[in-house]
Amino acid sequence: MIIGFDARLMSVPGGLGRYCAELLHELIEQNPNDFFVVIVKTVPTNFSSSKNIRWVETGIHWYGFDEQIGLGHLMNAQKDVQLWHIPHWNVPITLRKPFVMTFHDFIFEEFPTYGNSFGSFLNYKLKWLIWRILLLINLYRARKIITISNYVREQILRREPSAAKKIEVIYNGLSHLPKAEAPHFEISKPFFLMVGNSYPHKNHAIVLKLLKEYRAQISEHFYLLTHRDRFSEALEKTISEAKLSDRIHIVFDASDTTLAWMYESCEALIFPSLSEGFGIPPLEAISYKKPVVAAKTSSLPEILGDDAFWFSPTDEDTLFEAISNSKNDTQLKKEQRAACAEKYSWAAAAKSTRILYQSVL
Repeated sequence: MIIGFDARLMSVPGGLGRYCAELLHELIEQNPNDFFVVIVKTVPTNFSSSKNIRWVETGIHWYGFDEQIGLGHLMNAQKDVQLWHIPHWNVPITLRKPFVMTFHDFIFEEFPTYGNSFGSFLNYKLKWLIWRILLLINLYRARKIITISNYVREQILRREPSAAKKIEVIYNGLSHLPKAEAPHFEISKPFFLMVGNSYPHKNHAIVLKLLKEYRAQISEHFYLLTHRDRFSEALEKTISEAKLSDRIHIVFDASDTTLAWMYESCEALIFPSLSEGFGIPPLEAISYKKPVVAAKTSSLPEILGDDAFWFSPTDEDTLFEAISNSKNDTQLKKEQRAACAEKYSWAAAAKSTRILYQSVL
């Protein structure tokens, strides 16, 4: 098979970038007799040097007009490609070759991030309309649709029931981080860890509410590993204004070696997100035998099952209770959680994805 893969998002920190990198790496390694044509912004230096891959560089960015027109023409020009895999909803309308798409979540629709002005509201509404139209068109055009959880599958079917026969649920894998290295900055121990971007739906604000209510009863610090953008900078300002900078610390753009060290050293992972299509950080945490204190929402109960200490995402009292319960964790439970995490593998995801490719061709 000759498979095309739009991997431009591989350069993006977070779940989408990790999905592209991990899945593509496994597909290439597992299938040396297949050939992959991979579109990237810049050819990665830390990727496989396998001979069954052709890199195609482009400056075309995601979520723009040029992507809808120019990227489709670029893909169509790759005459040998039999099937394209688009790892997100943004399939070019001009793409004329067969494709499968991966759909991760409905965050854009469920949690709008427009500003306070009427102009920003109108701009969001226009983007939402375009997004909705493109989504419905692409759900119709796609040969197969991959969702990363049953939760996401049900989210699609509520909007477009006719897509049912096309959807295949293929879970993400557990990413194995490199050897831990202590960060170059000082860490106050003991601490709880939070990992992920700072979009409003990640719900980090509940930790501020928690400390305002229970500061005297909680001695631990909180560290958020995130990426620098307008949302994380706004959160940093909010923390400062709440006079909580001595207890909640933001670490921007940490390396994977630092992330591994933080997992090894934390008391627990706090994951208060209001909506997740899958949720990779909780799996990473339990692979390090750490308790996970998670909001009982969206896909998280499906993925984590009994391997989390659950709380209501809008109630700081239940968060405090879950944190308290996590301190009574047992070694047996830690071992059981770590074994459970291993059932989610990128190797299995790649194997299922290739079977899906074959079913289309």
